[in-house]
Amino acid sequence: MNKRVTLSDVASEAGVSVATASAVLSGKGTGNIRVSDARKAEIVRAASNLGYVPNTAAQSLKAGGDNHIIAVFTYENIFPVDARSEYYLFFSGIQQEAEREGYDILILNNWGQGKSRSSRIRLASGAIMIGINRDDDHITSLVRQGFPLLFVGRRKIGDGLRVNCVRFCYERAVEGIVDAVSRCSDGRLCYVSSLLSQAEPTEEKSFFLHRLCKERGIDIVDITISDTATEESIDTILSVGVVVFDRLFIADAFADELSKRGAVIGRNLFGAILEDDWTGTHEAWTRWENKRLELGALSAKNLIAYLSGCKVEDNSLDLQILESKSTMGW
Repeated sequence: MNKRVTLSDVASEAGVSVATASAVLSGKGTGNIRVSDARKAEIVRAASNLGYVPNTAAQSLKAGGDNHIIAVFTYENIFPVDARSEYYLFFSGIQQEAEREGYDILILNNWGQGKSRSSRIRLASGAIMIGINRDDDHITSLVRQGFPLLFVGRRKIGDGLRVNCVRFCYERAVEGIVDAVSRCSDGRLCYVSSLLSQAEPTEEKSFFLHRLCKERGIDIVDITISDTATEESIDTILSVGVVVFDRLFIADAFADELSKRGAVIGRNLFGAILEDDWTGTHEAWTRWENKRLELGALSAKNLIAYLSGCKVEDNSLDLQILESKSTMGW
């Protein structure tokens, strides 16, 4: 991890004392320190050029206060406080664990372009990010400056930058799905992903699915769609008879057309979905259990442990497979 830019670095860049730089950048006034407007501008410019962000947590501790605040943020259009959001249970788990440990939550979402994002997130001791959409430049800056940041789900940021995360153990979960699906397969299956969902979780699940199927001699017919099912993709799925969808919304894109073609799940069409049924509407499909609440709680627990200087033992959760008629039949 790169060295965090300090107040001393800013002072050196601007050619002033640390006390002068602190007085200008603290926002509390310069007091007895006399600083010209031109010199103030130089200090602010130096701070901006170096990417300096005041450590409000440290400032709070120096003042004798307790900064027990966790920021939870997302770049999604709507923050997950609605039960219909796929991130709602993650957020609920974070909230429950934070409250149990005596931490308040600062909610930040969908920041507009050009706003001072870092200054707002620095109001917290550390932050948890939910969701796939993100501003990699902003996150990379935070990571390089040593700001305590943790992702819900595996993420890759920058070149060689270490990013803390909590995640589902997809390798064992996908293995359970392959175990279930292989009983219905004659040595082939279709794997359907979407161009709308090509982030790290999909990459990870796809990698494990292809590796495990290769080890077991199962051929995979890869199908990638945009937002709707094509006639060709439907024909392929029906001819193979076994399908694994990467996400719930991808299975939904095929549901009506497959039904029109006479496909009946568990009779002449088998398969699974590589996701939990967070909507509660896909009980016919084999999938894994919903542990989003638990993963959210684990993220808060690990971030608080990190902030307290404690060793973090666990950063992943196992998932139990919930078999249904899509692999068990009628």
